[in-house]
Amino acid sequence: MTPAGRYTTVAIVLHWLIALLVIGQFILGWQMLGIAKDPPGPRVTAFNLHKSIGLTLLMLMALRLAWRARHAPPPPVPMPVWQERLARGTHWLLYATLILLPLTGYFGSAFGGRPVLYFGITLPNWTGTNPAVKEFLGAAHLTFTWILLTLFALHLAGVAKHTFVNRDGLLARMGIGRGRKPTSPPPAA
Repeated sequence: MTPAGRYTTVAIVLHWLIALLVIGQFILGWQMLGIAKDPPGPRVTAFNLHKSIGLTLLMLMALRLAWRARHAPPPPVPMPVWQERLARGTHWLLYATLILLPLTGYFGSAFGGRPVLYFGITLPNWTGTNPAVKEFLGAAHLTFTWILLTLFALHLAGVAKHTFVNRDGLLARMGIGRGRKPTSPPPAA
């Protein structure tokens, strides 16, 4: 049973697993661009790992959305309406970006004529080669990367505000720390 005001254990595990994989993808994604193209082995290995983790993130996001559809989140912590809307919008944009990033990466590779391996297993290519579409998807992938980085920073800023300014126990909803203890009413005079 999940304590009131807290996400389910499955939602919490998916949140933190996805967060860790996304951080790893940022690091790997930026580092792999600096790997020399010759000899191709190390660069190809890094790109294939990046693709595999990206496709894993896509599957985890599908699972997360399916779980969310059947398990309502806890009620939001008290905050002004505009902050609640900003938080909700940021979360849905994070979800959309975390789906669009692996899709643009996968199809960019496929339209580029490059095989897509999922941890060593070659996936079928249903697209054929199209350099113009590959270029468009590559630009979209990079754009979504910057969007995700911006949303991630906004999300962390909101968490920091609730943790250090409001001290409202927001992180306890995601399994870190304890929720805010209810305050007792002042004694009657």
